[in-house]
Amino acid sequence: MTSSVAAKSAAALGTVGAIGGGAALSKPYLFPSTPTLKSEIEKDGWTPLSSAHNTEITEVLNVYKTKTPTQFSSLTGNEGDAASKLLSECKKLYERTIDDSGKEESLKKLKRWCVVPQTAKARLAHLKITPLSTEAPASNRNESQEWVTKAKAYEGDQKDKFSGFTITSGDDNAKAKSLRGHCTSKLEVKSTDESFDDTLNKLKLWCSK
Repeated sequence: MTSSVAAKSAAALGTVGAIGGGAALSKPYLFPSTPTLKSEIEKDGWTPLSSAHNTEITEVLNVYKTKTPTQFSSLTGNEGDAASKLLSECKKLYERTIDDSGKEESLKKLKRWCVVPQTAKARLAHLKITPLSTEAPASNRNESQEWVTKAKAYEGDQKDKFSGFTITSGDDNAKAKSLRGHCTSKLEVKSTDESFDDTLNKLKLWCSK
């Protein structure tokens, strides 16, 4: 082979290699991977459980094992290796993509069993919603007008009320105190509670500014 032919062959191979390499490099940009449910959860302000969250995993499992039927078929919550099994089940859900047909059900499971638990109060803060002050008024002082107004509205509304809660009878001050006390307890409801989403919606309506 003459030197000129060899040079042309090398140049041709170099061009093909460059094209191939360029295609390989551009592929992720032309066809970006679909976001996973983990990215969705993190974007929504939740912290996925990891092996570093020993206390939080125990908290989740203590609630999980009281539920029948269990949410994950391979986990009762009473196993000796329940923590690692929980993380394994959560990992499977986290790796699903946001276009998965069971997305909503998976997200519901993740927010209840696979994240660091949050109180309703903390969740409202993330959503930039401010609860009314739950501090009791000073001695011989009445409840704030904000609570009085909320209590009147709650008493008159026939829907979207807290399940099983009726405002105490009495004057406006007593009624406001009754609602404030109930809201105070509901702000501490944890995300592992089955009623968490419903409680959050009620808190937005009846206990927040």
